[in-house]
Amino acid sequence: MPSTPLPVVLATLALRRTLKRLADKMVPPQFAMLDVGEGVAGVQIAASIAELGIADVLADGPLTAPQIAARIGSDVETTHRLLRGATACGLCTLDRRTGAAKMTPMGAVLRSDHPSSLRAWMRYKGMRSTVEAWGGLAESVRSGRSAFEIVHGMSVWDWYAAHPDEQQLFAATMRQATSIIAHGIARVYPWPDGAVVCDVAGGIGTLLSVVVTESQANLRGVLVDSAGMIAEAERFLTERGVADRIERVAGDIFGSIDATADVYLLKDVLHDWDDERCATILAAVAASMPVGAKLLVVEYLQPRNRPNPFSPLLDLHTLTQRDGGRLRSRAELDDLLVGAGLRPTGRSFSVVPHDIIEAAKIA
Repeated sequence: MPSTPLPVVLATLALRRTLKRLADKMVPPQFAMLDVGEGVAGVQIAASIAELGIADVLADGPLTAPQIAARIGSDVETTHRLLRGATACGLCTLDRRTGAAKMTPMGAVLRSDHPSSLRAWMRYKGMRSTVEAWGGLAESVRSGRSAFEIVHGMSVWDWYAAHPDEQQLFAATMRQATSIIAHGIARVYPWPDGAVVCDVAGGIGTLLSVVVTESQANLRGVLVDSAGMIAEAERFLTERGVADRIERVAGDIFGSIDATADVYLLKDVLHDWDDERCATILAAVAASMPVGAKLLVVEYLQPRNRPNPFSPLLDLHTLTQRDGGRLRSRAELDDLLVGAGLRPTGRSFSVVPHDIIEAAKIA
């Protein structure tokens, strides 16, 4: 799908929120605040639509609540009430005569087969452990600690290790988010012809499989992740028809990465960790890089005093859900790169809603 320039997307989101603020000024402030308080409802409505598979059921056309309930095994009346709530959130429309529901373009991304599907993402956002961690935001602000750890008594990673079903959903969420921008990354960066590209902590190869097939630069790949993830990647890469072009290497981002390449990718990794552990990750990557190799850090940027319409909320998500995670500015990421012995080249590329920052191994 075509990639819209990041400034255009941010400007459009800013206009959308400006119009909402103008509308808020037209009602008493207590009613505007009540509307803010209903934000949690929007998340849970979308999460429920995703969890129940309602968008999938409506993929072939409008259905009434009784018809939907018969297909998903739900209560008819509460299904209709959920659909009314989804209409208020802009996820679907209801025929005033028959009550038949139809997904809007926004609601349609909750379908499993949508090319920009966010079904797993919204199921993750509505997951009990995620929501309860958000409930610890105030205490997180008081202490500076992860709200997830405060609420659940362990890091999110330990929690997922103990709850494999949630870990699988989280992994699916990350793959969906990667799939949405993978094509843009493959096309926006000037990949050297014939280069070897290494995706560090690249999961099952969602991004790398797209880069090597769509970049038109005759690329080969190296996928680095945990042994378990590498084993899972075998089938995925075979299904994508790129298993013979992508080498698989088990590695530890906090230890040793044994992979030689011309270009390294580090996508959505650093915002999960505090500066100390980011330094460890970058040192491990830098140690594997030959002189002259490039590292592409793909991240959401958040200038310190310039909140944009997207990043501040995601930054608070990392505060509540991750282990010391935070979004950073370009300058903050450059400092981390320099600290690892890498030199930012000054080149950057935008792929909504991310930025790609390039650094080089100089010695």
